[in-house]
Amino acid sequence: MLALDKETFSYWVTHPDDLAPTDFVQLQESLETYPYCQTLHTLAAKAASVHQRSQAVPFVRQAAAHALSRNALRKLIENEFQWSENLLTKLNELSARHVPVPDDYQQESYALFKSKAGVSNGFPKLPLLRLPGQHDQSAEPIVTTPTPEDPTLIEINLQNDLVQIAETTPAQPTLSPADVERQRQLDLIDSFIKKEPRISPVRAKPGEPHTQEDLTKRTKPVGGSLVTESFAKILEKQGKLDKAREIYEKLIVKNPEKKAYFAAKISELTSADGGSTES
Repeated sequence: MLALDKETFSYWVTHPDDLAPTDFVQLQESLETYPYCQTLHTLAAKAASVHQRSQAVPFVRQAAAHALSRNALRKLIENEFQWSENLLTKLNELSARHVPVPDDYQQESYALFKSKAGVSNGFPKLPLLRLPGQHDQSAEPIVTTPTPEDPTLIEINLQNDLVQIAETTPAQPTLSPADVERQRQLDLIDSFIKKEPRISPVRAKPGEPHTQEDLTKRTKPVGGSLVTESFAKILEKQGKLDKAREIYEKLIVKNPEKKAYFAAKISELTSADGGSTES
């Protein structure tokens, strides 16, 4: 593979119309080394459109996928940039004032200007224009006296506004130090209840009606004791193995999905009870 030098690459970029068939082969080899070079894809599509028209479609698609402007790629392949050199030359001539101007151009233009009516004897004299804001100084100025406002009406409107503001703004209740301390304690309890959802909510806050709970309506626990695994463990630590077994048996009925777990606990208690009896 022939290495691509900087001079050759710069010439291709500035003169894409001079790409030869051998350049097309070198472009393909360079694309294998630099597959993500946008300029190489564009030059390969240009060379393929000139020398390999039957194979130009895949090269054009690859160039379009890597091109920043597909419109510019189309103009390059379809030779729509050929007019740019001539246009640049014309623009340079105009900017450098190299465009020749006919000698009689200024004379003809000035003669045409003088031939118009009213200009043959010099520039016409136009009458002075009077602006709308200008008036004769002799005219007397118009003095306008402002009408005083009724103070009674202003006072009535102000009172109505104050009444509306007082109605829309509810009075904030003032709390005593005891109420503030109670509110702080209730907030602490509420935050603790949120962390421990098993605890029931506390009584009402200050300012809310307090309803007395009927203690006679409380239901008694089943069997006179709590039926929880924690209570069974407490009984086990206290040495009350029979009562602990009863709690586990009730838990089997209450939570049948944990039957195997509670049955194992009962077996452990039975074994422990038997060992203590033998000793």
